[in-house]
Amino acid sequence: MEGNRSKLSGGFHNDVFLIEGEDIVERISESGKTEDMVLQELEWMNFLYERGVALPKPHMPLIVEEGRVRAYFQYIRGEHIDVTNKAHWNVTTFKQLGRILGKMHSLSKEFEIDKKHRPVWTVENPDVFGIRENLSPWMAEKYDRLMESLNTYVCTPDTFGLIHNDFHQGNVMINKEGRLVTIDFDECSFNWFAQDIGVIFYHAYWQHSSFNGEADTFSKTFLEHFFLGYQEENNLHKDVIKQIPTFLKLREIFLYQLFHKKWDMENLEEWQRYTIHDLEYKITHDVPYGGMTDF
Repeated sequence: MEGNRSKLSGGFHNDVFLIEGEDIVERISESGKTEDMVLQELEWMNFLYERGVALPKPHMPLIVEEGRVRAYFQYIRGEHIDVTNKAHWNVTTFKQLGRILGKMHSLSKEFEIDKKHRPVWTVENPDVFGIRENLSPWMAEKYDRLMESLNTYVCTPDTFGLIHNDFHQGNVMINKEGRLVTIDFDECSFNWFAQDIGVIFYHAYWQHSSFNGEADTFSKTFLEHFFLGYQEENNLHKDVIKQIPTFLKLREIFLYQLFHKKWDMENLEEWQRYTIHDLEYKITHDVPYGGMTDF
C-alpha cells in the first residue's frame, strides 16, 4: 500500500494508520496474532459484509513482517457514537444496536469453516484469554466461580458461536448517511452470545451514567429497545438471558486486570483511581451491574 500514513487510535493492542488518499486503514496487530487468526477474522468480516452487515470491507492480502500481521480495511468516514449527543444516543440507536448484534449472531449459525483459528471457549479451557494469571488470589477465586457457573449450560447454535467479543458503542460509528457501522473485530472469538450482550450493556450504562446521569431509568430503557431490535434478527434464547449477569461481572474483572496492566498505577489520574476502586468494590461485594437483578 502506497501513500502517507497518519496514526489513528489503535486501542490497547494494535497500531492503526490511515493511508491518506486511498481511504484505507492499515492495522498492525500485536505480536502473538498469527496469520491464520487474522485471516479468519477477515473471512468472518467479509461473510458478514456480503450479507448486509455494515462494517469496514476488508482488503486482501495480508502482509506478515517481523512476526506482526498487517491487515487492510475500508476507511469509514463518520463519527464515533457520542452518548452526550441526543441525535446519536436515543432509543432508535439502542434498537439498532440490538438489530446489528442479533443479525451477527444469527449469521454466526451459517458461517462454515474447516478449522477454528480464533480463540475458543471450552469447558476444558474457559480462561481462553489468559485473564486469570493477572488476578490476585481473591479475585481469581471469584473468576473461577463465575467460569464454573457456565459449565451448567450446553453450547448450541442458539447460545454460542463466532462473536464480535468487544461490541460496544466505542466500536460503532455513525457514517455520513446516519447508518451505524461496526468496527474493530480484532477480538472476535468462539464464545457465548451473552458475552456480546453483556459487553454492550456494560459500556452503554457505564458511559451514560458517567456523562448523563439519569442512571435509574436508563438500564430498563436501553435493554427494552435493544432486545426489541435483537429479536427482529435472532431468537433470544432463555439461557442467554440467564448468563448476562455472569458476563457483566466477568467484564468487570476483565477491565480491572486490563487497567492494572495498561495504566501507570503509581501515577493514576483521579478518574482512573475512582474507576479502579469502583470496580474493586463492585467485584468484592457482588453488586448487580446497572441495578439489574432480573433480565
